[in-house]
Amino acid sequence: MKAESILRQLTYSAVLMVADVLDPARAPKPGEACEEQKFPSLRKFCLMNPAIAVPLLVFCSHAIQMHDGRCCGVVLRVFKSIVPEFRGTERHKPAKIAETAPLDDGFPIAEETAGEIREFISTEVLKAAISSLHDAYFVDSQKDLGSLIAHILYYYAPLTPTPRAILVSLPGIKEEDVDQAIKYISGQNLHSRQQRAIVLDLLKDLKGVSISELGKLSKSGVGGSSSSSRGKSKRSKMAQEFMTPAATGPAGAPRGKTPDLEGVAGMFDEAA
Repeated sequence: MKAESILRQLTYSAVLMVADVLDPARAPKPGEACEEQKFPSLRKFCLMNPAIAVPLLVFCSHAIQMHDGRCCGVVLRVFKSIVPEFRGTERHKPAKIAETAPLDDGFPIAEETAGEIREFISTEVLKAAISSLHDAYFVDSQKDLGSLIAHILYYYAPLTPTPRAILVSLPGIKEEDVDQAIKYISGQNLHSRQQRAIVLDLLKDLKGVSISELGKLSKSGVGGSSSSSRGKSKRSKMAQEFMTPAATGPAGAPRGKTPDLEGVAGMFDEAA
């Protein structure tokens, strides 16, 4: 117990250190003296240099899947802030998500570097976000995970086919649904919440069951438990459906076959 507590604290400290380095607040602010802009900020300097940026981003991509809600939350915010930085000098300059748009500080990231890191985020970071979305441990972070996925699609899907290929490779995901989702997300008239909703709807069959539901399922059997017989607790509709094999839908029709998510942990093997 003590060793696990120390490990969690160490991991969280490391995540905070990386987040501090990549904090958007470190970017030069409008109106600052020209003398202070002779050199890039610490954040921009790290992002401009692959030798520094790659190890930091690899660590952050692993942190997305760490079973620590604090670490995951911090890293998701970091990635959302840096995704726009690597959209390169292409014509596609999304302006809808203005709150995360990088400031033109006179220190552009080289196109070669931006392309390499863009591909890394479109593969490894996207895979990590989808895997955590499937993990019931991160049920409270599903909105943030969906936002990051939408961010990646919004900024990178028009520039590289990699995000689309990753989504199409998922089990049970239809190619036409992916194309439609990307089309809507890439539109200029959608709010970030709407973009997130599209992603969560697209990946709804891969989302993990909530921790609260798992707790209810483990404490009460199919035939009912003593607590339920005493009427002390009521099962939720979702729990009842999963607990009763012959459950029916709202209209009385037989419930469809539960999607087979076995092997989702290795769902990217073929894509790799």
